[in-house]
Amino acid sequence: MTQGTAIGARSERSRYLTLSVGLIAAFVVSVVFGLNLTRASAGVATIWLGSGILAAALLLLPRRWALGVTAVCFSFQAAFNLRFNPPLISLAFSLLCLGESVAIAWLARKTCGQTMRLTSLKRVSRLIVFAVAPATAASAVLAADVLTLFGRSFNDVLGAWFYSHGLGVAIVLPVALMVARRDLSADFRRGTLEQVGLYGLIAAASVFCFLPVRFPMALTVFPIVTLIAVRLGPRGAAISALILAAISAGLMLNDFRPATGATWTLLEKTRSLQFLIAVSFFTSLAMALAIADQKRLKRLWAGRTRVARAAQARAIAAGQAKAEFLATMSHEVRTPMNSIIGFTEVLLRRDDLPEAARRQLGLIDRAGASLLAVVNDVLDFSKMEAGEVALVRRAVAPRVIAQDALAIVAEAARRKGLDLQLGFIGPVERPLMIDDLRVRQVLLNLLSNAIKFTETGRVRLDVQVHEDDVARALRFTITDSGVGVPSDKVERLFRRFSQVDSSVSRAHGGTGLGLAICKGLTELMGGQIGVESGVGAGSVFWFEIPAAPAEAASPAAAPAPATAQGLGARILLVDDHPMNRELGATVLGLLGCEVVLAENGEEAVEAARVGDCDLILMDVHMPRMDGLEATRQIRALGGESADIPIIAMSADVMPEMEAACLKAGMNDAVGKPIQIQVLHAALVKWLERPQANTEAEAAA
Repeated sequence: MTQGTAIGARSERSRYLTLSVGLIAAFVVSVVFGLNLTRASAGVATIWLGSGILAAALLLLPRRWALGVTAVCFSFQAAFNLRFNPPLISLAFSLLCLGESVAIAWLARKTCGQTMRLTSLKRVSRLIVFAVAPATAASAVLAADVLTLFGRSFNDVLGAWFYSHGLGVAIVLPVALMVARRDLSADFRRGTLEQVGLYGLIAAASVFCFLPVRFPMALTVFPIVTLIAVRLGPRGAAISALILAAISAGLMLNDFRPATGATWTLLEKTRSLQFLIAVSFFTSLAMALAIADQKRLKRLWAGRTRVARAAQARAIAAGQAKAEFLATMSHEVRTPMNSIIGFTEVLLRRDDLPEAARRQLGLIDRAGASLLAVVNDVLDFSKMEAGEVALVRRAVAPRVIAQDALAIVAEAARRKGLDLQLGFIGPVERPLMIDDLRVRQVLLNLLSNAIKFTETGRVRLDVQVHEDDVARALRFTITDSGVGVPSDKVERLFRRFSQVDSSVSRAHGGTGLGLAICKGLTELMGGQIGVESGVGAGSVFWFEIPAAPAEAASPAAAPAPATAQGLGARILLVDDHPMNRELGATVLGLLGCEVVLAENGEEAVEAARVGDCDLILMDVHMPRMDGLEATRQIRALGGESADIPIIAMSADVMPEMEAACLKAGMNDAVGKPIQIQVLHAALVKWLERPQANTEAEAAA
């Protein structure tokens, strides 16, 4: 046995010894009080508390301790009873009280559980109704039968026994159980001085109740027990009931003469004591238990709030870890893909390629595009789950969006020999306030799926604008003559990571996220998406979004095709990866640019200090000095360096990184892998702005 275990065992024995001595002492006092106070014709105590104390011992103590306390209490009661009754009747009384106590304890465990925690008025009521009342009623009947053998009246014994034992146990058993449980005062911890003062008040009020004055001094008890219930809780209410009972019992053993001049009989005294203790105790107990329950609920709420906050903190940490993981994986996957897709595009622009080599490069290009689509789908879906997708609405004509989308998928449709068709309904040339980037994303996903799953026939896009006096609704419908989808599996299409069956993934690839992303984006824009399909009958996918009319059109023109001439700009390309620098220099050369190379942020700052570049393409993650710090230092140089366009070109395409780039002073961002058309559009956009500003200044 360890030292800690030995100390715990000694502490437990000490607690049980103290409790046993206290219960024996209370039983002795209750027996003396009951037998001295009672000499009615039936020979039954007017109020009997002993059975409740003995039942409390059976409930609170382990079996060995309980048996010892029971033996002592039984012996004392039998011996003390000999002062008032013959030996046989004394033994009968003692056995009946013992049986009553055992029955009460057994029923209490069955109805209130093993712990006997009286934490609510409902539990106290259950104890009295289902344990105390049946046991005392049964013992009253049995006592009446037994005592009739000794010449006592059955009805007198039955009524007196049930009233005195039932009321006595109903009062003393809850009191004993609550006084013994210190945990009931956990929410009502008060200073020693306050406790002594409150218990002193109830002791004084108990004495005042018996003053020979005309004023009913018993009324002073109730505000005091109410105050004790509020301040000291259920255990305090129980202790105050004990104090009231002890002092009142002692005073009632002496005769008194109220101011009215009438003399109360012993029975009247006892009944008044019973009423006073019962009403004050149960009134204060109900209030104390209600307050304790409120405190318990408050404590429970505080605990659950702490748990919820901890869970929220864990969820935030998990979300941050997920975002960091996605950013890292995106960067690591996109970096090699940049070279694969970029050099493939460069090679496809050569005129001296053999046809077989061009076909093989085309396969590599399509495979790279598919892999990039998978990475983009995962990132887009992660952004939507995290609520990081923000809408940017601007005035765009629906006709332009539809024509751009068809132009992008036209080559894929041509390779399969499909007929691409476009139809318009309504004023599609008028600009609407929509997020054209997200609309294009949904539209391209649906068009790509239609082409992917259609081997022969056609793919048709219809654009319709519904008008009313306040707003407009924009609807896109994509119809194909493909394999179709079984009607019982249509509802699975818009679930994440879900396809019609596993053969679809093997035959056509994909993650099963595309349509889930379309649904999420459409709902984010306040619209809805749906499909009508059947096996062998093709499919009709549609989505509709609300679109407010714009005052003026600012249609997004399709980017001009990249050529080897036309830009004529001097570009500073900053990247730490040799392959990325070679690829970037090659692509910029195709676009007619002169290229200056830098390997890190420090070299970029020095090159910008010279001031002979028109634009800077800046990688973000670099050793020695990253792109963000390099941008800040370039802006701090002042002069022309403060206005030179800086475009981030990074494999980290998470929204947080793009926001960090703009905050550091960059003008725009393009993601890797490098797509020549996208890069050309960004260069044209930012190279034309300084030229326009210069012309405006010259005109002024």
